[in-house]
Amino acid sequence: MLKNKGKCFLVFSGIIVSVFLTTTHLWSDSPDNQSKVEVKNRELKSAQKNKKPVSFTDDILPLFVKPKKKGGSESIPCITCHFSSLTIESHGIPENAMTELSMGSYKDIMAGADAGTEPIVDTEDPDKSLLLQRLKGEGEDLGMYDGRMPYGGPFFTKKEIATIRKWIEEGAIDDTPSPDFNRDVLPLLTKPVNGSTPCSLCHYNNSGSTSKERSQSQACLDLSNWEGIISGADGIIHEILIDLENPANSMLLKRLRGQQTEEEVEGDHRMPFGGPYFTEYEIQKIERWIANGAKGPHGEDPGEADTSGAGECLGGSGSGSGSGSGSGGE
Repeated sequence: MLKNKGKCFLVFSGIIVSVFLTTTHLWSDSPDNQSKVEVKNRELKSAQKNKKPVSFTDDILPLFVKPKKKGGSESIPCITCHFSSLTIESHGIPENAMTELSMGSYKDIMAGADAGTEPIVDTEDPDKSLLLQRLKGEGEDLGMYDGRMPYGGPFFTKKEIATIRKWIEEGAIDDTPSPDFNRDVLPLLTKPVNGSTPCSLCHYNNSGSTSKERSQSQACLDLSNWEGIISGADGIIHEILIDLENPANSMLLKRLRGQQTEEEVEGDHRMPFGGPYFTEYEIQKIERWIANGAKGPHGEDPGEADTSGAGECLGGSGSGSGSGSGSGGE
């Protein structure tokens, strides 16, 4: 009798467990509960995503170099006022109207204001960072002329400021990628920049050209490819465009910045001819590429470049020079 009762109990227990498992399975498969599971999965993924370190290249720098949209208008990006440049008119003195602060690269931002004497990022105490204080319109030293930035707005959102703060809190890490010719340099020379005429429209390999518009007056210079840049300009005297030992002294950068060259000042005009000109942010991309070895599309060293034919002029070396003494313009 006891054995029979034991068997009945086990059978009954098995039935209850089976019913429970079946019900649980059906409940989890119901549309409402599937939706809840999907929401939880999305929240989990979002939380995991938020744990990733803030990227200077992807999350921070774009906030300073790209305009902010508000309605149908756009704000002036930080880099428009906060930059440093050397031009013919500056007589070798760095020009910077706004607190001698450049925001076009990691190096510039970390250097700080007042020509690098006043840090704007404090990794020890992020809230004391002058950068954050200016974006919030706060700070003990905020004078009557030190308004909230960007000047005139639209201002950064709380989310954007929180992102910058998180980056500083994480140590203000630099993840700027190594310069790449195809990504960072070639588009600046072959496509319009700030509405300018592409450099390569006037400066390209014209050895097979018969057009008078594509004559040797364009300094016999080819800016349409890596080999042409390495080859340099074949004008009255051959001129090298890049200086690997002193990148800032490169003829290419001097022409883009409008700096005085060794030629007569009257023959020096800033490129692209007539503007609009490159911003310092864009020029620094090329400067970093040169400083990194001016490597080719596939990582080639300049010594490996095939410069035969690059920069050749139809009918000879031409009358123009790389420093702008030719009659044509970029």
